[in-house]
Amino acid sequence: MSDSTAPPESFETVAVVGAGLMGHGIGVDFAVSGLDVTLYDADEDVLADSESQVRSALETLERNGRIEDVESVSDRVSWNDSLPAAVAGADLVVEAVIEDAEIKQTVFESIDEHAPADAVLSTNTSGLSITEISEAVSDPGRVVGTHWFNPPYIVPLVEVVEGEHTSDAVVEATYDFLEATDKTAVRVRKDITGFIGNRIQLAMAYEAFSLLERGVASAEEIDKAVKAGFGFRLPALGIFEKVDQSGLEVHHEVEKYLMPELDRGTDPSPVLEDLIEEGRTGIRSGRGIYDWDDSDPEEVYEKRDETLLSYLETFEAVDSDPE
Repeated sequence: MSDSTAPPESFETVAVVGAGLMGHGIGVDFAVSGLDVTLYDADEDVLADSESQVRSALETLERNGRIEDVESVSDRVSWNDSLPAAVAGADLVVEAVIEDAEIKQTVFESIDEHAPADAVLSTNTSGLSITEISEAVSDPGRVVGTHWFNPPYIVPLVEVVEGEHTSDAVVEATYDFLEATDKTAVRVRKDITGFIGNRIQLAMAYEAFSLLERGVASAEEIDKAVKAGFGFRLPALGIFEKVDQSGLEVHHEVEKYLMPELDRGTDPSPVLEDLIEEGRTGIRSGRGIYDWDDSDPEEVYEKRDETLLSYLETFEAVDSDPE
């Protein structure tokens, strides 16, 4: 990594490039933290829709006592249909466009041209190479990965991912900034596909699809097992604390007989591919693994957010307790 890139002393103004599912939510989180945020999207419809989505998210946060007033927070958010204007005065630019490396590189070329020379440029990729994306800009040392999790204004974690060119100063400044905005930042020291969260999450999901395909249990029963079993313990113990508390020798014995039985496929799950071919792509299409025909997606997301906010209260209380 290079140490030549000097980031701003503080991040006060943020531009989010891409106002869709993740982008508008990241903007909400920054606005709640007291920052001025500009949302940009090349798609005028997406940009327009993001205004109601921002307001809906803020209303949910207000109902749950996370903010005092929707208007005072929403006043910190602005929308702009010009990328040069959106990023012109930003201390931090967060790219949150479609998960396609070539498209991201093209976007970064434009950001690099119009953002201040000392602005930190971050990509909210779920697992693409930070190094590859950074090579689209004149100074790749100022590009860092910031992988948020949906919904970003509730889920605490942001993975701060170092590319091969990312400067130490940019990594530390980004990490410290996120921690100061009450996120739980985690340094990812190697630019590997999927980083930490998605590698573990996808490994779990792959085995779950395999169990479903083999008729071991229904989707409902598998979800119930996760929620009421190891998923129930994860927020308190993580993985390694749980293994230590159970005993490494016990875990070792289980690995010996279970590892040969796990699905070792390297292609996407055939169940997943079949569902997509049938047009069953999830709640927005009315059907995915579950039948959502009688459900209002916005009501489902609102209920999700209410539940996650109740979990967040517990997480914050436990996380702040001294050991």
